[in-house]
Amino acid sequence: MTILDPFASPGRNRPTPSPAAVALAVQCRKAKSIADTAPTRFESLPAAPEASAAGGEVQLVVRPTCLADWTRWTTALGIRDVRRITNTGLATVVRFELDGVRGRLIGVGVPALLAKTYGPYNSKGAHRA
Repeated sequence: MTILDPFASPGRNRPTPSPAAVALAVQCRKAKSIADTAPTRFESLPAAPEASAAGGEVQLVVRPTCLADWTRWTTALGIRDVRRITNTGLATVVRFELDGVRGRLIGVGVPALLAKTYGPYNSKGAHRA
């Protein structure tokens, strides 16, 4: 069975994509490119990332074995704003921007590394002394 393009019929015109749709497609391509090249781009960093892209955003998942590994990742990505860091219990999620593309760095096991080094969190989200 052959599916024909409905816009190929006489008198039917393909709608022009909106500028927002074009911009999103460009962002998606950039995010996909970063995700595809992440293993080689970040090979000098510890714990090779699992990279994926969706919705114009790149996601890097790492499993650092110590806080020094996590610090190397955040430094390499230029992450300095602690307000963009969220601990989910099992992982730490950090928002960043790389080559003009939004991204998330997910450090699996980072909250446990922090608790081992600094002690557990109290009810207000700060480490206990």
